[in-house]
Amino acid sequence: MYVVSFITIGAAWLVHTAITEHLARADLTFLRLNLLLLMLVAVLPFPTRLVAEGIDDASGERVFVATYGLVLLGIRVMLWALAAYARRERLVSPDEVEEAIAANRTVVPVVIAYGAAILIGMALPALAVGLYCLVAIYLIVPVGQLARLFRRS
Repeated sequence: MYVVSFITIGAAWLVHTAITEHLARADLTFLRLNLLLLMLVAVLPFPTRLVAEGIDDASGERVFVATYGLVLLGIRVMLWALAAYARRERLVSPDEVEEAIAANRTVVPVVIAYGAAILIGMALPALAVGLYCLVAIYLIVPVGQLARLFRRS
């Protein structure tokens, strides 16, 4: 679980860096959204510990796995909100809008996967944990770049 959380935080950091490196400026709302994202990342160790210690505890594992998934979902949604707000308020340099959009392309499949994993976790918590792991790997592996490399060769 700790590896999955670390990879998820690393992926969030990569997207956050991609968003902020394209900023021309930041306003107070952007900074507040950024703080909400930081809050969710900072709270992730709590549900991580719950899942790691309680995955074999039938009385709480479903709640623990769902809580973990909700935090992961919240992190991804906050990254999307940060990027969307930056684009909408034109905080992104005009010549770098496309790069900022590309930084957040994984949001829809990841939100769907987290939502499905949360629902699956209500019946099969261990399977949901496996799905969280797969999403973490998907987020950290540059799938698009690898696909382009294979197409070229």
